[in-house]
Amino acid sequence: GLRGRSSLRKVDLQTGSVEQVHHLSSSIFGEGIVVYDNKILQLSWTSRLGFIYDKNTFEQLRSVTYPTEGWGITYDGTRFIMSDGTANLYFRDKVTFAEVGRVTVRDGNGTVTRLNELEYIQGEVYANVWQTDRIARINPANGQVVGWIDLTGLLSPEDHSSSVDVLNGI
Repeated sequence: GLRGRSSLRKVDLQTGSVEQVHHLSSSIFGEGIVVYDNKILQLSWTSRLGFIYDKNTFEQLRSVTYPTEGWGITYDGTRFIMSDGTANLYFRDKVTFAEVGRVTVRDGNGTVTRLNELEYIQGEVYANVWQTDRIARINPANGQVVGWIDLTGLLSPEDHSSSVDVLNGI
């Protein structure tokens, strides 16, 4: 993320060293990525552009557009599931990226907004709720929150800084 500093990177998990990098244009704020079919799809936050890369070479194969902000994205094996910071999850065709459906995410208290980083795990969508210490477990068929993961205390007061102010990911 961050305008002027966004990139796609392959990092050695043992050492943290960057093994491969593709820098985005300085006007693009990079957001969520998902790996599928030997490709990587990367969203941008406000530019309404997504970029599809070859997984191994990071060569940009094409771009896609969407009419919302881009926050998080995951893949259920058939279609993309995307968030834009609202209570909506958008289902998108993996070839055309056209919207093929959507659900509004709700729990017992109403709609759940600020759905950020997404992961598809055993038939559920896990969504980090930005600026909270919670991850929602969502039924993608109807948008119902089926459970919460509470991460309160994981980010200690000592870890809060100007660059790390909230949990942001899964």
